[in-house]
Amino acid sequence: MNKSFLLPILLFCFTLTGFSQENVKFMDFNYITPTSEQETLYQTTAPYVLLYFYNPECEDCTKIKKELAKNKELKKLIEKGIVKVLAILPDVEKEYWQDNQKFIPKTWQNCYIENDQPIIKTYLRTLPTFYLLDESKYIYLTPSSKELLSWIKQKHNEDNNN
Repeated sequence: MNKSFLLPILLFCFTLTGFSQENVKFMDFNYITPTSEQETLYQTTAPYVLLYFYNPECEDCTKIKKELAKNKELKKLIEKGIVKVLAILPDVEKEYWQDNQKFIPKTWQNCYIENDQPIIKTYLRTLPTFYLLDESKYIYLTPSSKELLSWIKQKHNEDNNN
């Protein structure tokens, strides 16, 4: 098979699965915090923003949330302001979100998005889903939980060496 024919097909497949050759900026969105403050993703200041899309009834979501919550390296990165975690419970009524706030660690920002359909259609295929964004809100990684834990360890080690 001709290699020049294969490349566009592979790039198309990578695009469908979330991998891209280009820098892609995550869409801005408004969210509400538990204290009823309204903020936007683009107003969030931190060198890295971890978007964690979850559902409290999802076993995998609970498992990775517990693993991340007890991760000392992530805690230190959050304390130093290097990483900010935005936990988002998509496609639910506000009351359900409020009833499940205890699911999220206190060092994370619990977020409710009133109009999350554009995000769901564009970015979510399954739960849990992670997006690691850089300071300009470009998608830095769309990691699995194992890749995320590896990145956290690497970033923590880099921070300690500086």
